[in-house]
Formats: sequence, C-alpha cells, structure tokens
Amino acid sequence: MSLHSNNTGAIAIFSLCGLISMSAFALESDKDQDVAYTADGDLKMMTEDNRRVVTMNNNVKVTQGSLQITGDMAIFEYDLTSKALLKVIVNGSPARYQQQLDEEGDHVQGDSETIHYSTNLETIIEFIGDANLRQPGTTTSCVAIKYFADTELFETTGPCSGILSSQSN
Repeated sequence: MSLHSNNTGAIAIFSLCGLISMSAFALESDKDQDVAYTADGDLKMMTEDNRRVVTMNNNVKVTQGSLQITGDMAIFEYDLTSKALLKVIVNGSPARYQQQLDEEGDHVQGDSETIHYSTNLETIIEFIGDANLRQPGTTTSCVAIKYFADTELFETTGPCSGILSSQSN
C-alpha cells in the first residue's frame, strides 16, 4: 500500500467523522457518577504492574449514570497509586453498550465481541470484532469502531458498511 493511499484513508475517516458529528452529546452528568457492576459469577482480584485487576464473569453489567455495558466477562483495571479506574474490558457474545445522549431520550447503542471502556482524559468506547454502532441517523458496522462519546465522533477499521443520514439533530 502506498503512502498516498494511507493518507487518503486517514483523510476519508476524519471527513466522515466531521459529516456525522451531531449537536447532542452524551449526558454530562454520567461522568460524575460512580462506576457500578453486577455479576452472577466469580470475582477475582490481583495486582499486576502497579495496577489492580478485577475480573468477574457470568452475566456482567457495568453502569455509570445512563451508560450501560453488558457481557459475559469483565476486567476492571485500576491504578494502584491514584486509585483511578483506567479501563474496563467486557467480552460477550456479543457485549452490548448503550448510553442516553440527551434529555430528550435519544440513545447511542453498540455491540461487538469485545468492548473497551476508558475515561482517562475523554470517554472512549472501543468495539472490537463484528462491531456495530447506532446513533440517531447513523448506523455503522465494521471490524472495529473507536467511539469518542464526548463528541459522538468515531474512527473505524474496515471493511465497513452503514447508513449516514443527511439531516442533523
């Protein structure tokens, strides 16, 4: 693959993200909520490289405000020094994500084999393996999707297919 085609692909992704940007954002109050979980199976805790790793399985549900991720197994990673949650990885068949976008009740939904949820500087949800993302007016299916929840923009790894609405909210 030539350098020119790589640049063209990157430009196309950023252009696509600009086209599908919408005026609504995920509920701002979600970030202020605690991350909660439920699981029907075992829970195991260990330390590894200055991180606390918590693994749980069997009908796992992770919530933070209106954000909800469900799956078969989840791994939580915390920084031992700051006690900050670094990321949550949820596996499922499929793992599912949903979050309320605004007070009017619009939602974003997605599913894939694996979902990575991180909130370091911004909220990022990565859908890996048979990834699907549905927002008002937009549906995308790809190998992988990286969704930036704060701005409702995303990047993809193809091949992809989908629908982009010409109307903006």
